[in-house]
Amino acid sequence: MSSATEKSQEAATSRIRPARRYSLVMGLSYVVLLAVSVGFFLFQIDKREKAEWDVLASGLKEHGLILDALASAVVKRSQEIRQDAVAAYASALSDAHEDQVQSLIDRGEFGGISLRINSGADVPSTAAISGEFSREAGQTDSAELVAAVRLLTEFRYLVSLLPTIKRSAYLSRTGFSVMLPATQAEADAFQQGAQSSNLVETGMPDDNPERQGRWLFGTDRAGQPALHLVVPVDVGDRFLGVIAFEISMEYLNRVNGDFDYPVGRTLLVTADDILLAYPEEEGLRAPVGSDLTDALPSDAAAVVARASAVPLRRVVDVDGTLLYVEPLESAPWTLVYLGDRWTILASLISDRGPEMLALVAVLTLMLLIAGGLTGREFVWPASQLVEHIKAAGEVGPAGPPRVPPGWRPWFRTVTRVFRENSDLVRLRQELQIAHDMQASVLPREPFRHDRMVIVGQMHAAYEVGGDFYDYFEIDEKRVGVVIADVSGKGVPAGLFMMISRTLLRAEGLGGGDPGECLTRVNALLERENEAAMFVTVFYGVIDLETLTLSYANAGHNPPFVLRADGTVVPIAPLGDLVLGVMPGIEYGSATTQLSPQDALFLYTDGLTEAFDVNNEEYKEARLIEALARCRGQSAAEIGDRCIADVETFATGAAQADDMTCLVIRIEPETPSAPQTS
Repeated sequence: MSSATEKSQEAATSRIRPARRYSLVMGLSYVVLLAVSVGFFLFQIDKREKAEWDVLASGLKEHGLILDALASAVVKRSQEIRQDAVAAYASALSDAHEDQVQSLIDRGEFGGISLRINSGADVPSTAAISGEFSREAGQTDSAELVAAVRLLTEFRYLVSLLPTIKRSAYLSRTGFSVMLPATQAEADAFQQGAQSSNLVETGMPDDNPERQGRWLFGTDRAGQPALHLVVPVDVGDRFLGVIAFEISMEYLNRVNGDFDYPVGRTLLVTADDILLAYPEEEGLRAPVGSDLTDALPSDAAAVVARASAVPLRRVVDVDGTLLYVEPLESAPWTLVYLGDRWTILASLISDRGPEMLALVAVLTLMLLIAGGLTGREFVWPASQLVEHIKAAGEVGPAGPPRVPPGWRPWFRTVTRVFRENSDLVRLRQELQIAHDMQASVLPREPFRHDRMVIVGQMHAAYEVGGDFYDYFEIDEKRVGVVIADVSGKGVPAGLFMMISRTLLRAEGLGGGDPGECLTRVNALLERENEAAMFVTVFYGVIDLETLTLSYANAGHNPPFVLRADGTVVPIAPLGDLVLGVMPGIEYGSATTQLSPQDALFLYTDGLTEAFDVNNEEYKEARLIEALARCRGQSAAEIGDRCIADVETFATGAAQADDMTCLVIRIEPETPSAPQTS
């Protein structure tokens, strides 16, 4: 009774242990699954965040181009108006302009002047002139006044066409100014205030020796922040005054606010850290036009202070704040973007989080279902199988006794797989034997003669190849050389190769003409060729005394001759068909002369049709270049270097065809020793 109880407990233990082990494995698998899922989620979030940064940077670059285009349009137009001012001044000098001056202005009691809007001249009604103009003014001063009034037409079109420009003005060094659009009170305030003198001084040669337009930030007539582009006007060495364009900071701020990325804010800052544009003015501590540190919250100002140390035109993370910096080209302004990285991350997580949770839930459900089915169909039957084997005590030739019914299909599958694996091992062994046999029939040792060396090599793409080469001594004066390529790959090509090689050697040893030899071999191959295979062959006979090559070519690649001077020339093809396809074909022969230090290079298309990882073909041109670099080298070195050049070209790509070459080199003549008496 005790013994039966112990056996029952042991059997139960045998069933429980695999189940516990399986539960542990499934638990670890679930932990790994969760870890991989979380890692994949974080990877996707990071990837999406970087992509979002790229989108943000692209949008900011476009935004910067818009702002730069606005500044560029003002700069370009300022240059044109400066040229128009100089032309108008020169024209006024040549005219009788005194009457024009009288018709354009009214002089006050103390020299103050005002425009005559209804003078008949093309003077805009919103234009104004202020300052002083003496009755005793010279010709040049009068010409300048006429030229300045003529600019009002240019100013009218400029203000209407470029909303960036709020006002345009000409300020003379002599004390008068012309402005549009303006009231007379605004013109007086502009002329009499410090702002006017500052603008004129900016254009003076001492302060502006390069004579270029300058951007000047200050205050307007009402004491509000104002931004001007000041362009000096010179005629020769004479400084007349300046053209000043007041930039509409409201329009600039509105354009800057059009950047529609939902997170963050864009700033436009001068080189002196003055805030020109900001899309959320209500969030500022100080108005636009203030110093940057005064206008921004302390945390934002601290980030912007580090802008000079970050890469330009890239979104970077600075302590959780996304920062983008892009200097404009047409104006000394910098576009700065500030965004909250954590807000963007939270948005990405909220977008992708539900998908991730759904994926984890689906995977968990699939793992539970797979675990339950596997436990019922595999683990528990396996425990029973162990119990059955222990109970039987020994497994006989018929296999495990009392195999559970659920395991019978699995057992049959395992048996079939083992048998197929045994067949595969046997097939590989037989292929290796075929490979060794094929290698054994190829010449192993180089052929050496006092005037010639022949070396061949083959690199099969598979265990059994379809290429072969051969060389044999026909008689004391002649040597036969063969290179061939059988259609197809693998064992069938290898068998056809063995037959072709045997027939070619047998016919060649008879010493007949190369063309006649190929004619007879073709008849023999075609007669029994039910598989419709074929072989390309180049067969040549070299006369060791005259160094004459007689050859026939059955559809093979024409060999190359590497001359002693390094030139590479192909042997003329004969245009004959491959062997083994059509009966009754007569193959022709031809001859060519070899010279001392020449090398004859025979090859198969596995060299020229090799491909690299980019699917580019090696081709004959590269082979010719490789041969040309082998000038003066031995036959073995020529073959090795050409094969190595092809393998280097095809590095990383699978070899698709056999590569075979045969090199015949004519050694240089050895001078005879002088005879002594």
